[in-house]
Amino acid sequence: MSAKPPQDSTQLSVVHEGDAILHVVNARGDRVRLDDLRRQMSRQENERPSLAAKLAAAETAQQGLARQAGQFRDGRILQLEARIAEIQSAIEAAAARREEAAAAVERASSLIKSGSVSTVEMARLTREQAIAQQTEIGARRRLDAGHRQLNRPPSRRRRFSEVESRR
Repeated sequence: MSAKPPQDSTQLSVVHEGDAILHVVNARGDRVRLDDLRRQMSRQENERPSLAAKLAAAETAQQGLARQAGQFRDGRILQLEARIAEIQSAIEAAAARREEAAAAVERASSLIKSGSVSTVEMARLTREQAIAQQTEIGARRRLDAGHRQLNRPPSRRRRFSEVESRR
């Protein structure tokens, strides 16, 4: 520590604001925090290549997952289109069975008056007609559900992954 002597040592002088009165020099000052910061900076510089490699690996993995998701989506679309075609065939078959059952009920109704067809047979034919109608209705509902699945808007998670894959 050193004190700054007044210019005229015999006179007392007035100290003004901002004037240096004393200058402290500590040769053995505490440099621990500065050394810690330098070590931390060095450690981060050393970690940078490793983090860059991890980032590159993560981006590669993300691209692979985006490709797999696209393949899954394309496969799912093909699967749904095949299911829709199968259901359309089932609807056509159910419609044919319904028409056949309706014709059988119509024939039986005209023959029941003459006694050629029993009421039990007429009940069986009516039941078959109702089953054929319900089968066709069920197939049409499955077709509607298939179309909804195929044409539904993407979910939020799917949209996010698509946006991420475009980066």
